[in-house]
Amino acid sequence: MRVEKMLMAAACATAMVIVTVAQAEAQFDIAVPNFSGFGEPLREVVNQAARGNTKNLQLFADGQFDFTDVETLPVLGPIFNSRACGACHFQPALGGSGGFINEVRIRNNTAGGPLHIFASDNILRLGPQTQGGTTIFPNGVESTPLGCQITSPNCTRSVCQTEEATRTTFATTLAICDPTSAAFAHGTNCTAERQSTPLFGFGFVEAVADSTFSAIAAGQPDSIRGVVKKVNELGRTRVARFGWKADVATLRGFAGDAYLNEMGVTNPDFPAERSRCAVGQSQYGVLLDAEDDPEDETQADGRADIDRFADFMRMLDAPPVVGQNDSALAGHNLFRRLGCGGCHVESITTAANPAAFIPPTTGGVPITPSLNFFLANRTFHPFSDFLLHDMGSLGDGITSGVAGPRHMRTAPLWGVRGKSRFLHDGRAETLADAISLHDGQAAAARDRFNALTADQQRSIIDFLNTI
Repeated sequence: MRVEKMLMAAACATAMVIVTVAQAEAQFDIAVPNFSGFGEPLREVVNQAARGNTKNLQLFADGQFDFTDVETLPVLGPIFNSRACGACHFQPALGGSGGFINEVRIRNNTAGGPLHIFASDNILRLGPQTQGGTTIFPNGVESTPLGCQITSPNCTRSVCQTEEATRTTFATTLAICDPTSAAFAHGTNCTAERQSTPLFGFGFVEAVADSTFSAIAAGQPDSIRGVVKKVNELGRTRVARFGWKADVATLRGFAGDAYLNEMGVTNPDFPAERSRCAVGQSQYGVLLDAEDDPEDETQADGRADIDRFADFMRMLDAPPVVGQNDSALAGHNLFRRLGCGGCHVESITTAANPAAFIPPTTGGVPITPSLNFFLANRTFHPFSDFLLHDMGSLGDGITSGVAGPRHMRTAPLWGVRGKSRFLHDGRAETLADAISLHDGQAAAARDRFNALTADQQRSIIDFLNTI
């Protein structure tokens, strides 16, 4: 049925109904404005299904369904940031970014991973919930909102949240990191906020050979040369390309990490809980956390939930482009002339045989031969090199492997018109603000932008809103 519906809607934009769990859990049915073409499956996958071969589209549909599934206790948590993938990746369509900060990192946290904002034992501590005089969740199951946020100064922390604050060295008094400040140089602890990254076109990014990223770096001038970050992931060394600090190399790795760190769901690739603070405990008759790891298991078809998430992301098409008027065309030329394309690389080509390095599912199932064909030898236009760069004061202050406090991965600019806030922590409300906040290796291009006339700057923004 899901495939049939997708085929019927293939000529139209996919309208999704996802909102933030953290900000609007009680209003989970509010529709998010849709941008035509965002969030759709690869056109080749749709055309293939129209010809009668629905295998890939069915995998996409199954993954899309799981992507919106809301986790409940005792699988959820016990510490988490959200209850569904789609709660953070919804703008302007399912698979996009979000309109809020969904993750916090702490400089002096040596345990790794993000701060977990919510905890299961905080959700239920007030027992049965009422709303408008009507009893809801009579057994105390997930209240609305999700208990108190650990980041709130007024939060009375639960046992799990107290443990989390200690583990991560978090305090509500910590300032946002500025890696170029005197306080940072003296070792002062600080926090880095992060918003979720859009997932559109990620299948193409995963399908790029490691050597291609190395070649991009080698071809860059010394003044802006990026750092190729390699990670040991799923049994082999790979070039990382996903995440604000380029921490992840594959979509399976991306899905498994997020399932554990954002929702607290253990899985075949990440089978251990981040905390055992609520194992075996119940409140108001509701079990908070069971001794049943991994909670996400590989099924008979060779797929766990994290594999279905990866299927969905892998087949999400790139953001659609918009026709350019004279101003946007002029802006494109200015973008190149200012040197923005040195890091925001316009075009990259995928490998001839991505299946040679894209990992199979947790049950050993490789990507389909037809999907491998659809992803192979494709030139796409992300406007990113996916490398780490020294961004000076715009760095998040967090160290992650070879990514130092000032390093950030180049954010892809395709589809940027679908975002409501910009930069890793959403500090910029406009694209012009985001450009002006660039620093470090991007300072020269920033200065050239700031030296333009207002009309020229407007042309660059017009161009960015077409890609």
